[in-house]
Amino acid sequence: GTNFRVNDPPLLMGEVQYRYNQEKDSRGLAGIVRLGGWHHFGKFDDLRFDHAGYSLAHPLSNGTARQFRGTSGVYGIVDQQIYRPEGGGPDSGISVFSRISGAPSDRNLVNFFWDGGIVFAGMLPARPDDKFGASFIYARISDWACALDRDLVAFSGVSQPIRAFEMTIELSYQAQIKPGWTMQPVFQYIVHPGGHVPDPVSPSLAIKSGALVGLRSTVAF
Repeated sequence: GTNFRVNDPPLLMGEVQYRYNQEKDSRGLAGIVRLGGWHHFGKFDDLRFDHAGYSLAHPLSNGTARQFRGTSGVYGIVDQQIYRPEGGGPDSGISVFSRISGAPSDRNLVNFFWDGGIVFAGMLPARPDDKFGASFIYARISDWACALDRDLVAFSGVSQPIRAFEMTIELSYQAQIKPGWTMQPVFQYIVHPGGHVPDPVSPSLAIKSGALVGLRSTVAF
């Protein structure tokens, strides 16, 4: 268990953040703002073109994607309390959150990501440690990958779905059964699973949107 690989290209990440009204006795609305970025020094395939500049779907393409050295991305995160009950901490009451990130479209399958939601914590007097939340996640497939799908249709003449985005809408309730043990039922509805990819059974059609129901249990000791 100690044979760690040390020859892989490095991944560097950096983040700055500003926190305010985080003290337990603070009366102001708590919040955190984060800005960050990352850079990976490895090699990454072009999602559309080969070394000669042909689309990977073109009959004259050798099928080997050209490569880029390195890829980067930036992101921002906001966590903001919008209601703080009397005597409540920074995680109590009602809070909203959002995260947004971007990366180059030619070498990253997802080049834009955005999520957000709202959390109600300790709003029921009889259940002060319970939380209810609603959120969404939106991941956009890169323009390069979508263009390759269109190239495949154009050169092959075979109809297939064009990738676009995947979006998930979620509702969850976290109930504390006893200190250190929580149960969290979750409902999700997923639009364009996989980004609107072909159905393996009927490749001319995309995998249908669908619902997911689950239960998460956490024990901390």
